[in-house]
Amino acid sequence: MAEMTLTEVYRSGKAELEAAGVPDADVDSLCLLEHIFGADRTALILHGDRLADSALCRRFFSAVDERKTGRPLQYIIGKWNFMGFDFYVGEGVLIPRDDTEIAAEKAIELAKAAARPRVLDLCSGSGAIAVTLARLLPESDVTALELSDKALAFLEKNVKLNDAANVTVIKGDVTKDFDSFEDESFDLIVSNPPYIITKQIDTLQRELAFEPRMALDGGEDGLFFYREITKKWKTKLRHGGALVYETGEDEHEPVAACMAENGFERIGFELDLQGFKRATFGFRV
Repeated sequence: MAEMTLTEVYRSGKAELEAAGVPDADVDSLCLLEHIFGADRTALILHGDRLADSALCRRFFSAVDERKTGRPLQYIIGKWNFMGFDFYVGEGVLIPRDDTEIAAEKAIELAKAAARPRVLDLCSGSGAIAVTLARLLPESDVTALELSDKALAFLEKNVKLNDAANVTVIKGDVTKDFDSFEDESFDLIVSNPPYIITKQIDTLQRELAFEPRMALDGGEDGLFFYREITKKWKTKLRHGGALVYETGEDEHEPVAACMAENGFERIGFELDLQGFKRATFGFRV
Protein backbone atom coordinates (compact mmCIF):
# COMPACT_ATOMS: atom_id res chain seq x y z
CA MET A 1 0.00 0.00 0.00
CA ALA A 2 1.37 3.40 -1.02
CA GLU A 3 2.00 5.95 1.70
CA MET A 4 -0.98 8.17 2.40
CA THR A 5 -1.67 11.18 4.55
CA LEU A 6 -4.55 11.17 7.04
CA THR A 7 -6.54 13.38 4.68
CA GLU A 8 -5.95 10.98 1.81
CA VAL A 9 -7.00 8.04 3.97
CA TYR A 10 -10.23 9.82 4.94
CA ARG A 11 -11.04 10.85 1.37
CA SER A 12 -10.28 7.42 -0.03
CA GLY A 13 -12.48 5.75 2.58
CA LYS A 14 -15.28 8.19 1.86
CA ALA A 15 -15.01 7.58 -1.90
CA GLU A 16 -15.13 3.79 -1.47
CA LEU A 17 -18.17 4.01 0.80
CA GLU A 18 -19.96 6.37 -1.58
CA ALA A 19 -19.28 4.04 -4.51
CA ALA A 20 -20.77 1.17 -2.49
CA GLY A 21 -23.94 3.18 -1.83
CA VAL A 22 -23.33 3.61 1.90
CA PRO A 23 -25.38 6.54 3.25
CA ASP A 24 -23.50 9.32 5.08
CA ALA A 25 -20.19 8.04 3.72
CA ASP A 26 -18.38 11.14 4.94
CA VAL A 27 -19.56 10.63 8.53
CA ASP A 28 -18.74 6.92 8.48
CA SER A 29 -15.25 7.49 7.06
CA LEU A 30 -14.56 10.09 9.74
CA CYS A 31 -15.87 7.81 12.51
CA LEU A 32 -13.64 4.98 11.34
CA LEU A 33 -10.68 7.36 11.11
CA GLU A 34 -11.25 8.50 14.69
CA HIS A 35 -11.76 4.93 15.91
CA ILE A 36 -8.60 3.55 14.30
CA PHE A 37 -6.23 6.54 14.16
CA GLY A 38 -7.62 8.54 17.09
CA ALA A 39 -7.99 11.50 14.73
CA ASP A 40 -11.22 13.47 14.94
CA ARG A 41 -12.36 16.28 12.63
CA THR A 42 -10.17 18.85 14.38
CA ALA A 43 -7.09 16.61 14.14
CA LEU A 44 -7.83 16.06 10.46
CA ILE A 45 -7.93 19.81 9.84
CA LEU A 46 -4.78 20.52 11.84
CA HIS A 47 -2.68 17.45 11.03
CA GLY A 48 -4.25 15.95 7.89
CA ASP A 49 -0.97 16.26 5.98
CA ARG A 50 0.79 13.82 8.32
CA LEU A 51 1.65 10.40 6.95
CA ALA A 52 -0.63 7.67 8.23
CA ASP A 53 0.78 4.54 9.87
CA SER A 54 0.67 1.71 7.33
CA ALA A 55 -0.62 -0.91 9.78
CA LEU A 56 -3.42 1.40 10.83
CA CYS A 57 -4.19 2.07 7.18
CA ARG A 58 -4.71 -1.65 6.62
CA ARG A 59 -7.06 -1.77 9.61
CA PHE A 60 -8.94 1.26 8.32
CA PHE A 61 -9.53 -0.10 4.83
CA SER A 62 -10.46 -3.51 6.22
CA ALA A 63 -13.13 -1.73 8.29
CA VAL A 64 -14.24 0.17 5.19
CA ASP A 65 -14.64 -3.14 3.37
CA GLU A 66 -16.81 -4.41 6.22
CA ARG A 67 -18.95 -1.28 6.10
CA LYS A 68 -19.39 -1.68 2.32
CA THR A 69 -21.18 -4.99 2.95
CA GLY A 70 -23.82 -3.14 5.00
CA ARG A 71 -22.49 -4.18 8.38
CA PRO A 72 -23.46 -1.37 10.76
CA LEU A 73 -20.77 1.14 11.64
CA GLN A 74 -21.62 0.67 15.33
CA TYR A 75 -20.85 -3.06 15.17
CA ILE A 76 -17.51 -2.39 13.45
CA ILE A 77 -16.49 0.12 16.10
CA GLY A 78 -17.89 -2.06 18.90
CA LYS A 79 -19.21 0.82 21.01
CA TRP A 80 -21.79 3.54 20.59
CA ASN A 81 -22.77 6.59 22.59
CA PHE A 82 -26.26 7.12 23.97
CA MET A 83 -27.10 10.26 25.94
CA GLY A 84 -23.48 10.76 26.94
CA PHE A 85 -22.74 7.16 27.93
CA ASP A 86 -20.84 4.52 25.94
CA PHE A 87 -22.36 1.11 25.29
CA TYR A 88 -20.81 -2.04 23.88
CA VAL A 89 -22.69 -3.26 20.81
CA GLY A 90 -22.29 -6.10 18.35
CA GLU A 91 -24.13 -8.92 16.65
CA GLY A 92 -27.08 -9.98 18.76
CA VAL A 93 -28.04 -6.63 20.25
CA LEU A 94 -30.04 -3.68 18.92
CA ILE A 95 -27.98 -0.54 18.32
CA PRO A 96 -29.01 2.41 20.55
CA ARG A 97 -30.58 5.15 18.44
CA ASP A 98 -31.26 8.83 18.89
CA ASP A 99 -35.03 8.21 18.64
CA THR A 100 -34.89 6.25 21.89
CA GLU A 101 -33.67 9.33 23.75
CA ILE A 102 -37.22 10.71 23.58
CA ALA A 103 -38.65 7.85 25.67
CA ALA A 104 -35.62 7.79 27.98
CA GLU A 105 -35.87 11.52 28.69
CA LYS A 106 -39.60 11.23 29.43
CA ALA A 107 -38.97 8.26 31.71
CA ILE A 108 -36.35 10.24 33.63
CA GLU A 109 -38.73 13.19 34.00
CA LEU A 110 -41.56 11.01 35.31
CA ALA A 111 -39.36 8.89 37.56
CA LYS A 112 -38.23 12.02 39.40
CA ALA A 113 -41.69 12.21 40.97
CA ALA A 114 -40.53 9.49 43.40
CA ALA A 115 -37.73 10.09 45.91
CA ARG A 116 -36.21 6.66 45.29
CA PRO A 117 -37.85 5.54 42.04
CA ARG A 118 -38.25 1.86 41.33
CA VAL A 119 -37.97 1.42 37.56
CA LEU A 120 -38.48 -1.58 35.29
CA ASP A 121 -37.02 -1.60 31.77
CA LEU A 122 -38.62 -4.29 29.62
CA CYS A 123 -36.92 -5.61 26.46
CA SER A 124 -33.79 -3.93 27.76
CA GLY A 125 -31.39 -5.01 24.99
CA SER A 126 -28.03 -3.26 25.35
CA GLY A 127 -29.30 -1.59 28.53
CA ALA A 128 -29.18 1.89 26.97
CA ILE A 129 -32.35 3.03 28.74
CA ALA A 130 -31.80 1.16 32.01
CA VAL A 131 -28.19 2.26 32.46
CA THR A 132 -28.88 5.86 31.46
CA LEU A 133 -31.75 6.13 33.94
CA ALA A 134 -29.65 4.52 36.65
CA ARG A 135 -26.74 6.91 36.10
CA LEU A 136 -28.86 10.05 35.84
CA LEU A 137 -31.07 9.01 38.76
CA PRO A 138 -28.51 7.63 41.23
CA GLU A 139 -31.14 7.13 43.95
CA SER A 140 -33.18 4.88 41.66
CA ASP A 141 -33.46 1.10 41.72
CA VAL A 142 -33.60 -0.13 38.11
CA THR A 143 -34.48 -3.65 36.95
CA ALA A 144 -33.57 -4.57 33.36
CA LEU A 145 -35.37 -7.55 31.82
CA GLU A 146 -34.06 -9.17 28.64
CA LEU A 147 -34.68 -12.57 27.01
CA SER A 148 -31.89 -12.93 24.45
CA ASP A 149 -28.68 -14.51 25.76
CA LYS A 150 -26.57 -12.48 23.35
CA ALA A 151 -28.23 -9.20 24.29
CA LEU A 152 -28.04 -10.15 27.97
CA ALA A 153 -24.25 -10.49 27.70
CA PHE A 154 -24.00 -6.97 26.29
CA LEU A 155 -26.41 -5.67 28.92
CA GLU A 156 -24.28 -7.06 31.76
CA LYS A 157 -21.08 -5.66 30.20
CA ASN A 158 -22.67 -2.24 29.80
CA VAL A 159 -23.83 -2.15 33.42
CA LYS A 160 -20.19 -2.73 34.45
CA LEU A 161 -18.79 -0.35 31.85
CA ASN A 162 -20.91 2.49 33.21
CA ASP A 163 -20.62 1.57 36.90
CA ALA A 164 -24.39 1.33 37.13
CA ALA A 165 -24.50 -0.59 40.39
CA ASN A 166 -28.18 0.26 40.88
CA VAL A 167 -29.20 -1.85 37.88
CA THR A 168 -30.35 -5.43 38.44
CA VAL A 169 -30.19 -7.58 35.31
CA ILE A 170 -32.73 -10.39 34.93
CA LYS A 171 -33.23 -12.84 32.09
CA GLY A 172 -36.93 -13.03 31.35
CA ASP A 173 -39.69 -13.18 28.76
CA VAL A 174 -42.11 -10.25 28.86
CA THR A 175 -44.92 -12.48 27.62
CA LYS A 176 -44.52 -15.05 30.41
CA ASP A 177 -42.53 -13.88 33.41
CA PHE A 178 -44.73 -11.08 34.75
CA ASP A 179 -45.94 -13.31 37.59
CA SER A 180 -42.39 -13.41 38.95
CA PHE A 181 -42.80 -9.81 40.10
CA GLU A 182 -45.00 -8.50 42.88
CA ASP A 183 -47.92 -6.23 42.09
CA GLU A 184 -47.41 -2.51 42.64
CA SER A 185 -43.64 -2.92 42.92
CA PHE A 186 -42.59 -0.23 40.42
CA ASP A 187 -43.04 3.51 40.10
CA LEU A 188 -42.31 3.42 36.38
CA ILE A 189 -42.13 0.90 33.56
CA VAL A 190 -40.34 1.85 30.36
CA SER A 191 -39.91 -0.17 27.19
CA ASN A 192 -38.59 0.10 23.66
CA PRO A 193 -40.14 -3.15 22.44
CA PRO A 194 -39.90 -4.71 18.96
CA TYR A 195 -42.39 -2.74 16.86
CA ILE A 196 -41.66 -3.25 13.15
CA ILE A 197 -44.40 -5.02 11.20
CA THR A 198 -43.14 -8.50 10.32
CA LYS A 199 -43.61 -8.23 6.56
CA GLN A 200 -41.80 -4.88 6.45
CA ILE A 201 -38.55 -6.03 8.05
CA ASP A 202 -37.01 -7.44 4.87
CA THR A 203 -37.84 -4.26 2.93
CA LEU A 204 -35.89 -1.94 5.25
CA GLN A 205 -32.29 -0.73 4.89
CA ARG A 206 -29.74 -3.51 4.58
CA GLU A 207 -28.03 -2.58 7.87
CA LEU A 208 -31.07 -3.90 9.76
CA ALA A 209 -30.41 -7.38 8.40
CA PHE A 210 -27.40 -7.51 10.74
CA GLU A 211 -29.43 -6.63 13.84
CA PRO A 212 -31.35 -9.30 15.78
CA ARG A 213 -34.75 -9.96 14.25
CA MET A 214 -36.29 -10.69 17.64
CA ALA A 215 -35.47 -7.10 18.68
CA LEU A 216 -37.29 -5.73 15.62
CA ASP A 217 -40.26 -7.99 14.91
CA GLY A 218 -43.44 -6.58 16.44
CA GLY A 219 -45.77 -9.11 14.83
CA GLU A 220 -48.37 -8.83 12.09
CA ASP A 221 -49.35 -5.26 12.94
CA GLY A 222 -46.26 -4.20 14.91
CA LEU A 223 -48.27 -3.93 18.13
CA PHE A 224 -47.88 -7.39 19.67
CA PHE A 225 -45.52 -6.40 22.47
CA TYR A 226 -47.40 -3.22 23.33
CA ARG A 227 -50.54 -5.28 23.93
CA GLU A 228 -48.69 -7.95 25.91
CA ILE A 229 -46.81 -5.53 28.13
CA THR A 230 -49.72 -3.19 28.77
CA LYS A 231 -52.09 -6.02 29.72
CA LYS A 232 -49.72 -8.27 31.65
CA TRP A 233 -47.50 -5.77 33.43
CA LYS A 234 -49.93 -2.99 34.38
CA THR A 235 -50.52 -4.39 37.87
CA LYS A 236 -46.78 -4.28 38.55
CA LEU A 237 -47.07 -0.50 38.61
CA ARG A 238 -48.21 1.26 41.74
CA HIS A 239 -51.41 3.25 41.34
CA GLY A 240 -50.37 6.53 39.79
CA GLY A 241 -47.23 4.95 38.34
CA ALA A 242 -46.23 5.67 34.76
CA LEU A 243 -45.78 3.50 31.68
CA VAL A 244 -43.54 4.91 28.92
CA TYR A 245 -43.06 3.40 25.46
CA GLU A 246 -40.97 4.23 22.46
CA THR A 247 -43.43 4.02 19.58
CA GLY A 248 -42.88 3.63 15.86
CA GLU A 249 -44.22 6.03 13.29
CA ASP A 250 -48.04 6.04 13.23
CA GLU A 251 -48.22 3.61 16.17
CA HIS A 252 -48.93 6.15 18.91
CA GLU A 253 -52.71 6.13 18.48
CA PRO A 254 -53.25 2.34 18.70
CA VAL A 255 -50.77 2.15 21.59
CA ALA A 256 -52.61 4.95 23.40
CA ALA A 257 -55.92 3.17 22.78
CA CYS A 258 -54.49 -0.06 24.22
CA MET A 259 -53.31 1.81 27.31
CA ALA A 260 -56.71 3.46 27.78
CA GLU A 261 -58.46 0.09 27.49
CA ASN A 262 -56.21 -1.22 30.26
CA GLY A 263 -56.98 1.55 32.72
CA PHE A 264 -54.32 4.15 31.97
CA GLU A 265 -55.17 7.84 32.09
CA ARG A 266 -53.51 11.16 31.27
CA ILE A 267 -52.06 9.57 28.16
CA GLY A 268 -49.68 11.79 26.24
CA PHE A 269 -46.98 11.88 23.60
CA GLU A 270 -43.49 13.26 23.08
CA LEU A 271 -42.27 14.31 19.63
CA ASP A 272 -38.93 13.58 18.02
CA LEU A 273 -37.01 16.09 15.88
CA GLN A 274 -38.97 15.05 12.78
CA GLY A 275 -42.27 15.75 14.51
CA PHE A 276 -43.28 12.10 14.98
CA LYS A 277 -44.90 11.11 18.27
CA ARG A 278 -41.99 8.90 19.29
CA ALA A 279 -42.88 8.29 22.94
CA THR A 280 -46.30 7.40 24.37
CA PHE A 281 -46.94 7.51 28.11
CA GLY A 282 -49.74 7.21 30.62
CA PHE A 283 -50.50 6.63 34.29
CA ARG A 284 -52.15 3.69 36.02
CA VAL A 285 -55.40 4.64 37.73
